[in-house]
Amino acid sequence: MPSRATSDIATKIDVIIDEITDKLIDIRRDLHRHPELGFEETRTSGKIQNHLDELGLSYRTGYGKTGVSTMINPDGAGRLIGVRGDIDALPITEESGLPFASETPGVMHACGHDAHTAIALGVATVLAKLGDDFTGRAMVIFQPAEEGLGGARSMISDGVFDENKPDVMLGYHNWPLIPGGSIGWHPEVSFASSDPFDVHIKGLSGHGAHPHLAIDPIVAAANFISQIQAIVSREVAPLSSAVVTIGKIEGGTARNQIPDRVTLQGAIRTHSEDIRTATKDAILRIAQGVGTATKTEINVEFLQGVGVVKSDPVILNEVVNLSRDLLGENKVICLPQGSMGSEDFAEFSSLIPSAHLRIGSKATDRNTMLHRSNFDLDETCIATAVRVIANAVVHLSKQV
Repeated sequence: MPSRATSDIATKIDVIIDEITDKLIDIRRDLHRHPELGFEETRTSGKIQNHLDELGLSYRTGYGKTGVSTMINPDGAGRLIGVRGDIDALPITEESGLPFASETPGVMHACGHDAHTAIALGVATVLAKLGDDFTGRAMVIFQPAEEGLGGARSMISDGVFDENKPDVMLGYHNWPLIPGGSIGWHPEVSFASSDPFDVHIKGLSGHGAHPHLAIDPIVAAANFISQIQAIVSREVAPLSSAVVTIGKIEGGTARNQIPDRVTLQGAIRTHSEDIRTATKDAILRIAQGVGTATKTEINVEFLQGVGVVKSDPVILNEVVNLSRDLLGENKVICLPQGSMGSEDFAEFSSLIPSAHLRIGSKATDRNTMLHRSNFDLDETCIATAVRVIANAVVHLSKQV
């Protein structure tokens, strides 16, 4: 019985990957040297367009300001398979010491989206170079502003799927907890929902020597922060997943004055819609109770977040089994748990049956992790991801 990775096409894909890997690494390093924040990726978008021009592929721009979408073999048969790569960097000062470190002060590719862009370009290149051997259809999407700015939602609202909506979407993220040359997967939730929120606490200012003549919003803030920490430990089942974090506090101008206001900023992360809703309700209930107890006015504003990234089990199973054929059983790792990080690929996976993979990228020469100022990755993750995803596109496009 032939394997899922049809031998002839898989071999041709391997030959193309061998030819283009050095160029993809050069692209990754160039983007790393010139990072751009979300919705500002004009140079990055231009580099993507130049590469697609070299391949003779048509594309459309302007989705989410700087996003790009290209169709490969649009008149082919079978299902349309979408592939998404994110392209934005982070507002972090790089301290990696790399020879291709960021030349933009205060901005770096600390999450590996430079490699993600190179992977998406690699997949587009392989499919284009297969020519008549690729009889299916593919859409490769280069998405801006993944880092909490709503780039996926913006591309969708700008009509990226108006004319061609994929039947299947494939997403991926480099993962520095597993070695290069491997991929990881999780059968349930890949990434958590994330819901940012602001808390506005209004009191009555006064002299620190006369607290009885004031209403102290700092004391109210301390009570609120303390109480919401009990939501996860006392209102969420021990085997379920949730995180409630306050990451920013602003209030007060002098040590001897009680201020009028305190503002808090935080976020909720969960692995299920039920817990997501229940945690929001608990925060609102605690805000009301603390406000009553401290005589302050507390208003909680939930900002637009993203849902969980959850793979379609049938599609994920196909991709995982295909990956085992390509890489070997020991290189396809079932992860013990999903991440509490968030990914706005959720905007795509909530609309379209999807599979999301982690691409092993552990840097052997440094202790690092995503969003760290010394971040780097094992660049073998680029060829590994292109190999798995290009084969998956070919395979899935033939399914009914």
